[in-house]
Amino acid sequence: FLFKGQPGTGKTEAVKQLARILKRELFVVNTTALVDSKLGQTSKNVAALFKEIGRFSCPERVLVLFDEIDALVLNRINSNDVREMGRVTSTFIREMDNLSKNVFLIATTNLYKLFDKALLRRFDAAVNFDRYTKDDLIDIAVETLKKIASNNQNIKSDSRLFLKILNLSEQLPKPGELISLIKKSIVFSNSNNKYEYL
Repeated sequence: FLFKGQPGTGKTEAVKQLARILKRELFVVNTTALVDSKLGQTSKNVAALFKEIGRFSCPERVLVLFDEIDALVLNRINSNDVREMGRVTSTFIREMDNLSKNVFLIATTNLYKLFDKALLRRFDAAVNFDRYTKDDLIDIAVETLKKIASNNQNIKSDSRLFLKILNLSEQLPKPGELISLIKKSIVFSNSNNKYEYL
């Protein structure tokens, strides 16, 4: 699967939760570490990585994550890209074709529109994470506040006022930024005023 969407929309977190729910061990590939300045070496690194993945003794117990795969593969006919990265994309496509069907592979990207069409066809589905409604974001914010408030004696959860503030906002940030904003508001609020975070 390819999880696509803006930063902070929960792509990587969703993969972690999938691995937990499916009781699979999560292997995260550092895509930038595969890139090498020597001509041809990045393609060799990709081939070697897929060879390692193919050696998993129990692939049905593993979930492989290529986080931010756009650091490694993009459109092979992109005029702004060097030919070396086009060859890397071709290698990646070839290796995906040879990958065991028992391997559960998920990749994440913020740059979906720049992907090679042939590569996109190799994924069973592309899941869009840019579909949050304002109500979705409000639900995330309320649940985040409840969770933090239950573990923190210095704040008092006021769901009604918090909901009013959220509903009056013209635009709410994506989930990752929203959760971070709530945490920072609580951490930097005066511990003598249990409602200052609002």
